[in-house]
Amino acid sequence: MTDQDTLGKYEGAGKSADAAKVFADGRRSGLATAALAVGVVSFLSMLGVEKAALAVVLGVLAIRGAAPGSSARRLGMVAVLLGGLFVVTLIVLLAVFRNEFAELLRSLHRLS
Repeated sequence: MTDQDTLGKYEGAGKSADAAKVFADGRRSGLATAALAVGVVSFLSMLGVEKAALAVVLGVLAIRGAAPGSSARRLGMVAVLLGGLFVVTLIVLLAVFRNEFAELLRSLHRLS
């Protein structure tokens, strides 16, 4: 649902365009906050790439259509940066410690 759809829904129900804008801004702010939380949590468990990807997706959704300089846009950008930073960090660590990681996988395979 786009902001124009939301605006039309509110205006059709007799509510003002300001209410629709506040609703859309609140939704973006909520997405940005969720994206930031997931981005931070992705660093708490190793190999949390799915959480980093979710942070990037939610961050992009929050940024899209947000007013320049708004808190939703800033939080969304931070979430995208955190998610990207996690993925880059994980790739670098796997590249640097590839032999140790391969040995760990072999040891885990022998245990199973």
